[in-house]
Amino acid sequence: MLASLIFVLSIPAEQRKKPISVLCTDTRVEIPAIAEMIEGTLDRMRKCSEQNNLNIDANHVAPTFRSARAGLKAGVTAEESFWVNIIGRGYPPPNRTFRWCTQRMKIDPVNALVKQRVGHWGEAILHLGSRRAESSTRAQTMAARETRNGLRRHPDLPRVWVSNPIEFLSTEEVWAYLLQNPNPRGNRPRTDTPWRAPTPAPRTVRAPSRRSSCTRCVRVVVRGELAMTIQLKPEQEHRIAEALRSGAYQSPDDVIERALEVLHERDEWLMANRQTVDAKIRTGIEELNRGEGIPEDKLDEHLDRLK
Repeated sequence: MLASLIFVLSIPAEQRKKPISVLCTDTRVEIPAIAEMIEGTLDRMRKCSEQNNLNIDANHVAPTFRSARAGLKAGVTAEESFWVNIIGRGYPPPNRTFRWCTQRMKIDPVNALVKQRVGHWGEAILHLGSRRAESSTRAQTMAARETRNGLRRHPDLPRVWVSNPIEFLSTEEVWAYLLQNPNPRGNRPRTDTPWRAPTPAPRTVRAPSRRSSCTRCVRVVVRGELAMTIQLKPEQEHRIAEALRSGAYQSPDDVIERALEVLHERDEWLMANRQTVDAKIRTGIEELNRGEGIPEDKLDEHLDRLK
């Protein structure tokens, strides 16, 4: 939505004195379909800017290289990618209490490019698409930030100001804008933006979360298409970790796959034995109504005999 606003609300040509850069971070863990879509979208953004003289460039950034800061020997560098940190450094998969991926794979690459551009521009305003409705934690963090005329100083980059134009929009309002608002460039539906062909509305809804997650969240794929994203609760993450420590599973995917198999087997058994189960339940209810049930003070003794 933020990129769409930048393009369709561009100021008149004679006032376009300052360059605008659209930044997209490639975390290198996206599925191929998403990676190809991003590349194609950025390319169409560049062409749209060139054709309409918008003075907007689209940039594809990726995790950076570090040396001494990463605790390595002088002259040795290592890429701050997901798999370098997981396999090479032994980091655990990102979770709610240790989300190490955001800084290394998203924020640092953007900061590196902004720092480079500021050297030429003198100063810059960084527009971010963060919204309070994404989570309660995000809402508290954004509410605590001090702003001045809608801007706040970047915590790490001098001469850079940060703006959050869609801070107070809900998820529903974002999609309403993208899908319903007429496009100023030709009165086309918003799904046909200046830089891409028409795309269908999203077919899945994640609830109760209002925040889009990266691919390291658990995702269920049906018939080769991304069907849903599942945000695990801490207790569920703990159960998966225990299963992995047992040595019976090689990855979280194996644990979830086995859990789904067990669920499927249980459902199949219930369907095949529904009449038998229903009959036993009816028999038990009838026995209770006739007073033939087991007294409460003898229930534990009866259960012990059944073991």
